[in-house]
Order: sequence, then C-alpha cells, then structure tokens
Amino acid sequence: GGVGKTTLVTALFGKISPQYDARCFIDDLNKKCGNFGAISAQKQLLSLALHQGNMEIHNLSHGTMLIRTRLCHLKTLIVLDNVDQVEQLENLALHREYLGEGSRTIIISTNMHILRNYGVDGVYNVQLLNKDKALQLLCKKAFKSDDIVKGYEEVTHDVLKYVNGLPLA
Repeated sequence: GGVGKTTLVTALFGKISPQYDARCFIDDLNKKCGNFGAISAQKQLLSLALHQGNMEIHNLSHGTMLIRTRLCHLKTLIVLDNVDQVEQLENLALHREYLGEGSRTIIISTNMHILRNYGVDGVYNVQLLNKDKALQLLCKKAFKSDDIVKGYEEVTHDVLKYVNGLPLA
C-alpha cells in the first residue's frame, strides 16, 4: 500500500458518482468481510446504493437475490477498496447482468491475480512517484515545506529509503 490507490479512487468517485442512479463506496472490503462477514458487505452495498437504512438480509443467497432484483434497473457505481480474495467479490454477487446498463464496478487491490480471476475489463496501475516527487511529498507532509528542513537531510533520505519511496506509507 501507500501508492495512493484509495486517494485516487476517492477523488474519482467524488467526480463521477453524480452520473449514476445508485452509488456505493465500500472502504476496506477485506476488513469488513473478515470482521463481519460477506452478508455485512452486502447490507452496506445495498443500503448505500439504495439510500435505505439497515437492510434485512438473512443469508448470502437472500443478499444476492436483493442485489440482483434491486440494482438490475439502475445505473450503478460501486467501488470496492482493499479486496484481497476473489471470494469477497464472488460473495457480493456483482455480476454484470445483475446491474443496470452503464453500471461500473471499480475494484482496488494490490493483487493482480484477483483481478484476472474475477475477469475485469481493464486494469489501471498506479505509478510510483519518482525520487524527486517522493522527496517533495515527504517534505510537504513532514515539514510543511517543499524543501528538507536544515539539519534533517540525512534522516529524510533514510526515511524515504526505509519506506521504499512511498512517502505516505
């Protein structure tokens, strides 16, 4: 982590979500599924997308049926952040045919294998910052300046090396 995937997709979601009838951003799907199970993720998905309070879902099959019947006529934007298992996606039952025309699902993962196994249409790889940009971002965050504060040159470069060029890690 630390490349800026979540930051980038959050900005994208804010910009394009008004174009959709229903929208849902599930932050840290891995944690949600791990702590509360897939039914909890289905509830959050439907509650956010349909602007309804706590949805009653009895089991995964019931949740799948609700997703299939309630979202099939809506142009829906769904963002799933921090996905680390294909099963998390399968349990949400977000198949193309279950969502309305023009719907889009954005999956954030560090594991390309998950994306390939799930059969995504395209992949956007977030590029690492070059050394100068990484240093500039670290200085902005650490020193509130574009430059290294005098006397902190060595430790700043050591920190950047320690975090493998990911200044927000």
